[in-house]
Amino acid sequence: MVIEMVDGEPPYFNEPPLKAMKMIRDNLPPKLKNVHKVSPSLKGFLDRMLVRDPVQRATAAELLQHPFLGKAGPPSCIVPLMRQNRLR
Repeated sequence: MVIEMVDGEPPYFNEPPLKAMKMIRDNLPPKLKNVHKVSPSLKGFLDRMLVRDPVQRATAAELLQHPFLGKAGPPSCIVPLMRQNRLR
C-alpha cells in the first residue's frame, strides 16, 4: 500500500491480478518507481518491511518503533483527509 501511495499505482499494476500476485510471491520485493519522492526514513521503513526472509524481516512491533512512524501525527489527523478525499 505504501508503494501504491508513492507511485500512484500498485506494483505490477498492468499485469492481470493473478499474475501480479504470483510475481509478488516469486520475485524480489518491488521497488519504488519514484524513489526520489521519498525521505530516507520512508525508504528505510520500506526496506525493513519488504525483506523476503521472515526471520530477517522486521516484526510489526519493530516497525511501530521505526523513526518514520515516529514522525506521524495521531491517527485522528487522517480522518479529515479521508473525508475530504471520499467526496471527490
